[in-house]
Amino acid sequence: MSEGRKANAPAAGRTVLVVEDNPQAAKLLSLHLSRAGYRVAVAGGGAEALRLALEQRPIAITLDLMLPDQDGWEVLERLKASPLTRDIPVVIISVLDRQPLGFRLGAAEFLVKPIDRAALLHALRCALARDAEPPRRILLVHTNPAELRALALSMMEHNYEVNEALGSEEAACLARRLHPDLVVVDLLTGGIDTAALVSALKADVETARIPILALTVRLPPGQSDNGAVHFILIRDEDIEQPLLAAITLLLSGPPKE
Repeated sequence: MSEGRKANAPAAGRTVLVVEDNPQAAKLLSLHLSRAGYRVAVAGGGAEALRLALEQRPIAITLDLMLPDQDGWEVLERLKASPLTRDIPVVIISVLDRQPLGFRLGAAEFLVKPIDRAALLHALRCALARDAEPPRRILLVHTNPAELRALALSMMEHNYEVNEALGSEEAACLARRLHPDLVVVDLLTGGIDTAALVSALKADVETARIPILALTVRLPPGQSDNGAVHFILIRDEDIEQPLLAAITLLLSGPPKE
């Protein structure tokens, strides 16, 4: 046996708290995490999760929302309300697809069951990386869920942190919660009230300076690229390259503090 630590042996100070009441699911998550080099603590309910979060100060928490003793949303809110635990990144893992609500309440990542090892470890790395050098955060607004997800995934491949919003109202709400570096609005399929979104963002001092980038086939009547909204005119189906170029240009400055 070598004197050095095995490459994937758990390291001190790398505990992940798994909050999951299903023993089989908890065992599988623990296996994935331990093989990746993390120490694992398991809580089968909300009260135990809150206690272990205080006692062990994990570097991250995976949280199921359907717990036997209290609602997972309540657990998340209590974690984020305490100065002792609010900085611990929480990765929600649930059968409930409630990503916008999860982000509004402070989750770092949101995974919908069933998940695989790669998705789990990727979400955990993203959550932990924010403490070191956070990626630029983009809020992507669309009206079509499938197209929203596809465009978000293409942007994630270029190392942007992407949050998704369906429509103007949800976008304004998430912008106040997440403070993105940029809001990207896809107007190609219609249905988004850009004026209402701009008005909502500019009316709040915490979101007033967030730049807005809009994809469109034509400029809306009476509007131009005057600084409130930066328009990209899309003339063919390949929107990824012009979009990425525009994002790079708008985010060329240092990240917001």
